[in-house]
Amino acid sequence: MTIIIAAGSAFLLGAFVYPFNMAELTEVPHFDILEFQWNREQMILQEFAQYDYTIDDPFIVLDPYDLNPLSALMLFQTGHKGSVEIEILGDCAFSTFRYTHQIKPPRAEIPIIGLYAGRTNTVTLSIGDMTWVYEIATEPLPVDFPNLCIRTSRPEKMAPGVTLLTSIFESYSSLIDSNGQVRGFLSNKSMAHGTSMIVLENGNMLSTGDEFMLVPYHKSFLVEYNWLGKIYRIYDVPNGIHHSIYEMPNGDILAASNNVDMHSTGTREDVVIIIDRVTGAVTRTFDYRKIVDETRAPHHHFHTGILNAPIRDWMHVNAAVFDPIHNAVIASSPTQSMVISIDADTSEINWILGPHDHYRYDLQRFLLQPIGENFEWSWAQHDPRILESDDANIVNILLFDNGTNRSFYEETAILAHENYSRAVKYRINLENMTIEQIWQFGKELGSDYYSTYLGNAMLLDDTVLINFGGQLRQNGIPIDDLMQSVMGNTVTNSVIMEVTLCGEIVFEVAVNANDFTMAAGTYMAIRKSLFSPNSFTTLLGEVRGERVGSPFLSQQPDGFIVPPIYMGRMSAEFTTLHRIGDRLVIDGRLYNDGETRLLSKVYLTLRSRSSVHVFEANSGLNGRFFLSADLASLPPDQYQLAFVGATVEGNDALGSRTIGHFRTEYRITVGDN
Repeated sequence: MTIIIAAGSAFLLGAFVYPFNMAELTEVPHFDILEFQWNREQMILQEFAQYDYTIDDPFIVLDPYDLNPLSALMLFQTGHKGSVEIEILGDCAFSTFRYTHQIKPPRAEIPIIGLYAGRTNTVTLSIGDMTWVYEIATEPLPVDFPNLCIRTSRPEKMAPGVTLLTSIFESYSSLIDSNGQVRGFLSNKSMAHGTSMIVLENGNMLSTGDEFMLVPYHKSFLVEYNWLGKIYRIYDVPNGIHHSIYEMPNGDILAASNNVDMHSTGTREDVVIIIDRVTGAVTRTFDYRKIVDETRAPHHHFHTGILNAPIRDWMHVNAAVFDPIHNAVIASSPTQSMVISIDADTSEINWILGPHDHYRYDLQRFLLQPIGENFEWSWAQHDPRILESDDANIVNILLFDNGTNRSFYEETAILAHENYSRAVKYRINLENMTIEQIWQFGKELGSDYYSTYLGNAMLLDDTVLINFGGQLRQNGIPIDDLMQSVMGNTVTNSVIMEVTLCGEIVFEVAVNANDFTMAAGTYMAIRKSLFSPNSFTTLLGEVRGERVGSPFLSQQPDGFIVPPIYMGRMSAEFTTLHRIGDRLVIDGRLYNDGETRLLSKVYLTLRSRSSVHVFEANSGLNGRFFLSADLASLPPDQYQLAFVGATVEGNDALGSRTIGHFRTEYRITVGDN
């Protein structure tokens, strides 16, 4: 009896999960990309100092920041101050890149942007009448890089620049030339995908980082960087970022986001925020649950297929832009087939663009009335862009009309193989509250170019760049099974096209899957200059990147009781497991008997020999989970990492659960212990 009582007491006190072997565990590593890059700069400078490098024999560092393998940094000592002309020899006159960079004593640093992959590149520097020629060899593209197939190229009719393709589902975002050749790409596949990449007024790029909040595209921070890979600033955003970022006239950032605690609202992707450019603070939140009707329920293909899902995606904001003439925030909802303009100060609705079906009575007065011949509404649209207008009463808007369903009702929905996608330009008369279709391209292409999701359109000089970004095909036939693509079970291809306003195709490239990847969709395509001088004005060792804002932090649940024994056949593998300062960041996948299943809940437990602390993870698809634990909230000690997980059979979030509790081989030290 005494033995039984002692065993029961030990069980209740958690003796069977007590971390006896703490010294044998592996300490969670530290990693901070800003620290890594700063140390990398110091290493390059130390290597440079070992030899008297000159313009005749320069020090060339390929991919200096381990981010763009088709870039290089050339260094040499110089007494010259002034301009250097750089030429990257291309396959033709239109793919040969030339730009100017300023240098000064004692050290020249020349950014080399726009190299080809898998070949020896010819690079020329010119100073005055003097010319130097160099050869720089690069590695081939990764085997899982999508195949690019050029169909049409008439560069003499194309707008100048390179085309920036933003990828989806952890593929490679890239720069391509007029021949469809890759001239730059981000080797970090978790960075800058599924969300717009934009060129800031200062010439730097801004995109999402690689720390997930939710798959497949919710990220917890933004990154400002150049095409050498130098990161200048990280914006931590507790709300998370998805789909869309936009630089406002004052430099602040408008972004598609969420409420900070999605579990309390029960909804996601229904918020737009403004981020202060200097401090990184979220200064304004536009919550569309309070602006439009979240019970309006058109037929769409954005359903996850999960029954009783705890967080609804009723609006799925996929774009937010600012209209400075009317001080308005314009947001796009593909699930509602709605583009809505609201006052940036009051959140009052200005107008609603989209089919009129089933709007609440109090919202009907904001609906734009169609006029003119051949008018068609956009359905499940992407990327509304405000165009110039000479009349403040007129709003010209260009967007990509995916066309999905082309009906509010499932019974009358147009099937994918009979549907089409297009770019369309509308003219809105604010005084009359009317809308007129004034240009379109894509309908005449039919279902061959139909794009169930993704896509954008960008007005260039005399042409329009159109991205048919999410083409789902099964045996060559268009389908609308969006979630199978998100789950990685269906090939996603894309086509990027440039057309004149008269409808002549002057550029077309197909982005196709191959044996190593099914993700060849393109979230966004934009035309940009290859080289922005203002983006390369700092020298090595001068500027260390900074982190601003407030990070996303996982919640510590109230009243959660950690099981007193390890049980079940669960395990986890980690894509990310490191600490950044006082945060523990984990991106993992939970397995039940070696298989991934629908997650109910996942909790991290940090157990020392005197206390235990619990953090709730965000659950994703295919067993994926994410968390960001605040270590500063813990007493100084050493903690073993363990997990409590619950999976569900089938696709019902409220179905029968299997619970597991398992420890890992990792520990983390807080404070001086």
